[in-house]
Amino acid sequence: MSARSIFTPARVLTAGAVLAAVVALTLAPRAIAWPARTLVLDALDHLPPSWSALVLGAGADVALNIAFFVPLGAAIALLLPLRWAPASLLLCALVSLAVEALQAGIPGRVPDAEDVVSNTIGAAIGTVVVIAVRLTARGAGRR
Repeated sequence: MSARSIFTPARVLTAGAVLAAVVALTLAPRAIAWPARTLVLDALDHLPPSWSALVLGAGADVALNIAFFVPLGAAIALLLPLRWAPASLLLCALVSLAVEALQAGIPGRVPDAEDVVSNTIGAAIGTVVVIAVRLTARGAGRR
């Protein structure tokens, strides 16, 4: 796959939009971010009990931090050639580290090293999904 086919306008716009959403929500003052958090948690309340236990088993904050970075990991992995897709983990971890460092200067926001771990787990999930889909598509194309 050539660089031209990887950097399609749709992929670049999607990655940019996901990154902008992550930055906006993680760096917004708590008064803005908290209603969004509540909205997501309310939506999760509608999951079947077994799913809810799985998703929220480690706590709402951990689940939200993981879920928040799944799309970012996927979007960045889609921008990279398949062999470089795992590098999206490093890029997402760097975004998470930057966010946590910047949160130290925002009233009401509390930086936490555990958030970086949760965010990176989310990025790993997004990355693995993209890699699996691309490998499956590649295998299907060879038949």
